[in-house]
Amino acid sequence: MRSHWLLCLLAATACGGPPSPAAPGGSGPGSTPAERPLDLTGGELRSYDAYLERFPSPCSNDQSLAVCLEKPGSCPSCAAAARFVARSIRSGYVAQEVEARYLGRFEPSLVQVVDIKDAPTFGPTTAAVTIVEFADFQCPFCAATVPVLDALVESYAPHVRVAFRDFPIKYHPHAHSTAQAGVAAHNQGKFWDLHHLMFANREQLDRPDVERYARSLNLDMRRFLEDWDSEKTAARVQASYDQGVSLQVRGTPAFFINGRPFDLDLFDFGGEDLLSWIELEIEMATGKPYKR
Repeated sequence: MRSHWLLCLLAATACGGPPSPAAPGGSGPGSTPAERPLDLTGGELRSYDAYLERFPSPCSNDQSLAVCLEKPGSCPSCAAAARFVARSIRSGYVAQEVEARYLGRFEPSLVQVVDIKDAPTFGPTTAAVTIVEFADFQCPFCAATVPVLDALVESYAPHVRVAFRDFPIKYHPHAHSTAQAGVAAHNQGKFWDLHHLMFANREQLDRPDVERYARSLNLDMRRFLEDWDSEKTAARVQASYDQGVSLQVRGTPAFFINGRPFDLDLFDFGGEDLLSWIELEIEMATGKPYKR
């Protein structure tokens, strides 16, 4: 979770380097055309062509990526997918890795419906990119994503929003209590304030600690305490957890970007993989390449 690297990538001039070229993947109404990657070596070009023949189109498993590219307008993600393949080759991934990353990024069947109707969100509702995080307030890796997500919403405004889903881990003693506290704060419009306080004080989440954080936000404490312990709140947390299980979430953090799981075994959430993913989603939605 290299949040510093992410922040540097989002402000490359300040960090002493030019922005890296956006790498593709996504779906939407439009895309820029794919150009043959002539910077690849002869052997790399042969591998590239073989991948295009073998990999399925992002829009349908009934045709190859190569066939998709021969039919302009048939699938708005094809050109982006081809550029993604070229970038993977340039990055030195071996064949098995190129295929796993390609399918993780473009396989149509992986896209899920993630219900966020009662979830706390920040960023505009009209954003082209919705990132849903399943998290636990005692999870150290979840805490590390907080500045990353904040930076994404700010730097890519108005294109990105974030939604939070509770996924309390059973062996974390304060997981359910803090999740319910978050719901209680959300009922008064202060979820993100308490969210940041609890993650910033992850080692101090006993009930008196969380109550102190809530008081600092000038909440209606009588209502907060009632909501915190209510069966309705517990049911909301359980429903969020159950949804995560149905989406095959196995641990935290887990991310879905426009419904597609961001596989942390294949992609780096704190670096170029994440930025390229988001920028291609924006490109697919707007029909224009995103310029950092």
